[in-house]
Amino acid sequence: MKFLFVVALIPLTAALNCEVDTVLDGVQDYSYTLDVAPDNLDYWKTRGLSFQIYGNFTADNVDSATVEAGYYTEEGNLVYSVSIDCSAATWTSYITEETEKAVFQSGSVSCTEGTWDLWFKVSQPFHMNWIFNGNALQTGTETVKNGRTTRPIQVRTKYGSHKARTFKISTTSSLDRFSFGKCMTFPSGLTCPEAKEWTYARSAGALRQFAAYNGFFSSTCVEGTDYFQNVQSRVLPDETRTAPRHLLVFCCCVDMTTGKLYNNDRSYCIQKSSYKMEECSEMCEVTFEADKFAEGTPQESS
Repeated sequence: MKFLFVVALIPLTAALNCEVDTVLDGVQDYSYTLDVAPDNLDYWKTRGLSFQIYGNFTADNVDSATVEAGYYTEEGNLVYSVSIDCSAATWTSYITEETEKAVFQSGSVSCTEGTWDLWFKVSQPFHMNWIFNGNALQTGTETVKNGRTTRPIQVRTKYGSHKARTFKISTTSSLDRFSFGKCMTFPSGLTCPEAKEWTYARSAGALRQFAAYNGFFSSTCVEGTDYFQNVQSRVLPDETRTAPRHLLVFCCCVDMTTGKLYNNDRSYCIQKSSYKMEECSEMCEVTFEADKFAEGTPQESS
């Protein structure tokens, strides 16, 4: 299958509850080493982690651009990587077999001038996948739990994601932003309805088993307007969750125009303690703007 990637010239991102969110200012190479190893479940609670990179293709380089990203052990051994070649219109993923780098899968792509995003979603030591501009760079599923659950096939690499420590990316175009953690991001400059549509395209609602997150996690808007609700009540839970085995959502306080976290301060994201939202609403009074709220009818909070 050949994917057509349509992108917009939108810089940077809005991030909620990320461990790291870094502006890269157009560099071509970047690496990030986790401060806490991914197999430290006392800290992370679950193995699920997400790496998100935003870059830009220009008219001058889009036809020849390449993007290469990978996850590596502390000793530098390859866990899983992907290479995107715009001139050949192909992507190829790689693993380690015994001691050698080997092709895992490949497919076709089309690159388009403008902003691009690459996600690396880790679910389990041998279940992880790449997403480029809302399209899965991986194929194949398996059915487990007596046929009740379908998931991507295992990435049969020698080193599982629990042994990884460093994420690396390089491109002949440019890198604008990197974020990491148990979180989700979207490009800044989007209205709330646009952000909701953008996040849906990378969710299980659109990508099913190869999604970056469950389709429930999304922006909530002041209905009938372009504004975000000041209390975002469908935020992916991070490593501070109190019930590791239960996907209890978080709420965060955001700017109603941009959707960005208040003061970029993670203390304004908390686990929802009740369905009535009192604690979240009280915390987020600081971001409430009555005039914007009055322009529409808010969606029902969950």
